[in-house]
Amino acid sequence: MQAVSQAKTQTAEIGQESAPFKRGVLGWIVAGLNALAAINASFVFLVQMKAGVLGWLMMNTCTPSIVLYLAGFLIGSPAIMAAGAALMFRYGTLGLFVFSWDGYNIFAQVGHLLMTAAVILTIIDIVKHKRWRQMWIGLAVGAVLIVIFAIAQNAYFAAHPGLIEALFNGTY
Repeated sequence: MQAVSQAKTQTAEIGQESAPFKRGVLGWIVAGLNALAAINASFVFLVQMKAGVLGWLMMNTCTPSIVLYLAGFLIGSPAIMAAGAALMFRYGTLGLFVFSWDGYNIFAQVGHLLMTAAVILTIIDIVKHKRWRQMWIGLAVGAVLIVIFAIAQNAYFAAHPGLIEALFNGTY
C-alpha cells in the first residue's frame, strides 16, 4: 500500500512546477541577442538577397524559431519557449554542423550559437523547476512545426535547385 501511495504522490508531482517562470538577467541578454540576430538575418535575406517573404521563411527558419521562443519568453510561457527551443535546436544547434564557418556564414553561425544558448537556458529552467508538462506540450508543438517546415522547405528547395548548397556554403 505504501508503494501505491508513493506512486500516486510522484505522479501528482509530475504536473506541478516548483516555481512560476521568472525572467532573469541572463535570459534577457540571450533573448535580446537572439532578437538582434533575427533582425540581422531578416535584413540579409529580405534586403540584401531580395529573397522575398517566402524565400526568407524557407531559407531562414531560424528567425521564426527565435520569434516563437521570444514570444514564450516575453509572455512567460515555458511551453511556448520549449516549442521555440525545439525549433532552435533543429535549425540553430544542428546548423552549427551543417553550415560552413567562413564568409557570410560566420554571422549565421554566431546566431546558431546564440540559439543554442537559448535552448540550454530553456532546458535548465525546465529541469530546475520540473516543468515536465510544459516541456512535453512544447516539444509536441515544436515537432509538428518542424514537420510542417520540412515539408515546405523540401518543396521550395526542389523548385530552386542549387540554392541549398549555396546557402550551406555561404556562396549565395
